Amino acid sequence: MGNEYKKGETYSIVKRLVDDQITETAEIAKQTGIPTRTIRRYKNQLRELGYDLPLRGFPNKPIRKTDDCPKPDEHEILRNSMERTEARRSKTKQTFFEIVGQDIISALKAIPAPARPAIKPPNLRTQHDPEEMVLLWSDSQVGQVVDQRESGGLGSYDTDIFKERLEFLKTSLKKIFEIHVANTHYPTFNIFFLGDIIEGTTIFPGQQRQTDLHSVAQVMEAVDKIAEFIAWIAGQFPWAVRCYCVVGNHGRIGKKGEESPLNNLDYLVYRIVKERLRDYKNVRFEISESWYMIVQKLGWRFLLIHGDDTRGWMGVPYYGMERSEARLGRMISDAGSNFQYYCCGHHHQEATIKSRMFLNGSWVGGSEFSIKTMQTANKPTQMLFSVHKDFGVTWERNMQLINPANKVPVKVFE
Repeated sequence: MGNEYKKGETYSIVKRLVDDQITETAEIAKQTGIPTRTIRRYKNQLRELGYDLPLRGFPNKPIRKTDDCPKPDEHEILRNSMERTEARRSKTKQTFFEIVGQDIISALKAIPAPARPAIKPPNLRTQHDPEEMVLLWSDSQVGQVVDQRESGGLGSYDTDIFKERLEFLKTSLKKIFEIHVANTHYPTFNIFFLGDIIEGTTIFPGQQRQTDLHSVAQVMEAVDKIAEFIAWIAGQFPWAVRCYCVVGNHGRIGKKGEESPLNNLDYLVYRIVKERLRDYKNVRFEISESWYMIVQKLGWRFLLIHGDDTRGWMGVPYYGMERSEARLGRMISDAGSNFQYYCCGHHHQEATIKSRMFLNGSWVGGSEFSIKTMQTANKPTQMLFSVHKDFGVTWERNMQLINPANKVPVKVFE
């Protein structure tokens, strides 16, 4: 017959030779060139169809076919082969699982129970190493209005809501003070003001439509509430309160680049609040004369910037923050200083990147711009963290500014 082996014809060739009384696998392989493994598989399929073929290692016997044997069908043979293969796989998996499972269970039963260790209850009154708390305050944008109806319930903000959120922040801080100050000495409470304290009115076209106070009124409202908040903090415990301030872009006077960075209403807010609190001996202000500042706390240095020059698009400006940190780090290092932590606001999204870059949230939450243009509406939050002399930042919390009990659901029409 010669090497008649062609793919797709193997079964027919093997069947034809078997019908001609040629049943030896080696002989079929010699005549056709078909692999012996393939020949054995098809001989097994022929046995299932009624062919009385000798098994491997036994002498040949005449081939006997039953008269009522149905004519073999290629598709049926392939389907039967696939079913047998799947059955073998399932059986192998089941058997393996049962054997291993029983062995594991038996081994676990043989292992004695661990000895009960001697437990020394924690001393909850222990005073640990002193640390310092830091609250990031940015993007309060006092005077901005986000109409709840126009946002479809996704955002709401005005001067009264700012006051409500400030009161809720005080309630939350008091609970945290009770948790942490009970076992850790906090000699100092720090506030890093990162800018955009007020909304302003000339930053973009149509901004006045989205405000409920003109610029001077925004400044006075912010001064009153921030001064009251700092006085409240100063009276909680016998600790020092330290405020460090940089300006943002919303308090800017004139177009970007036209005026000095300090020709800024945020700067005015800081100076007036400092004057208002001059009789509080445990309160001190440091107001930057530049667009950034470096603050050292327990040996760790923090870079404070607003973040409006950090490029971002549709979310957390991860790569922009990394580039900004690296470039500023090189320049500041060349100037004879350095920093370990990077703090900024502006982007209205809370994030911690690589445990050293802190992006603060906002008081506003979703605004008309973020909801409609960027299609994002983050919860209003501000970040609080703690600094240890050896470990740096030891814990952090994103302080929610909305009481969950007061959430307003999105309106659904029927």
